[in-house]
Amino acid sequence: MTAPVLLEAPLAPTFAWPASGTQFLPVSGHVTDRLFVTYRAPARALVPLVPDPFTLDVHRGFGFLSVCAVEILGMGIAGTPRFLRFDNREFLYRLAVRFRGESTFVTLRSDVSSRTLALLGRYFSHYRPRRAGVRLLRGAGSLRMECASGDGRADAVLEVDTRERERPAASVFESAAEASRCLLGMRFSADAVRGRVRVQLIEHDPWYPEFAATRVARFGFLDELEQRLGTRFEHDATLVTGNLDQRWRAARWL
Repeated sequence: MTAPVLLEAPLAPTFAWPASGTQFLPVSGHVTDRLFVTYRAPARALVPLVPDPFTLDVHRGFGFLSVCAVEILGMGIAGTPRFLRFDNREFLYRLAVRFRGESTFVTLRSDVSSRTLALLGRYFSHYRPRRAGVRLLRGAGSLRMECASGDGRADAVLEVDTRERERPAASVFESAAEASRCLLGMRFSADAVRGRVRVQLIEHDPWYPEFAATRVARFGFLDELEQRLGTRFEHDATLVTGNLDQRWRAARWL
């Protein structure tokens, strides 16, 4: 199963949402590093991305697209031994939406390094993962993640300086805590399938995301979205966190 695909013609903000899988068993893993880069745009510009029956999550007149670049070790069905698990690095593109008044997100695209996740995700995940070459490079006070996507449309490079923790002057959020609450604090992810909603509860150890300075941020997938939507995405903030256990519960219909 592939990720949601932008229709090739006409060149208009029209988006297809292919069927996704249902994860019927809980999954767990250890998050070593999560880099969370958020872009904002006028709310009206992002409405074409929102699948029915969700509504766009709006803050101060803006909607938000985020890139979650993450490394997860020992990922697999909860309770299984290490030899049945796998490691994964991923670029996940998220749109902040609301459902029944609660903040959540839908996944626009997911590029993963794990062959196992790419294969099983076609049938069992509403994140719609696809295989890519993803690597994480750790330096003195810096983290860099790179993605070579299978179709070339989501090649990406992200590098952050983890020593600079100041709030970006252009951010619409007053603090890292407020940004985290609005953009990372969702208790479930969601998907729309022919008008029906499926959700997956997300649980994790306590985390304390902090701002980080962005040195490099190039995302081919977002560049394409900008062109098709006829708008510009403004970088709002980059948050970093890590060293925590996370659990993705079995998905269920609402």
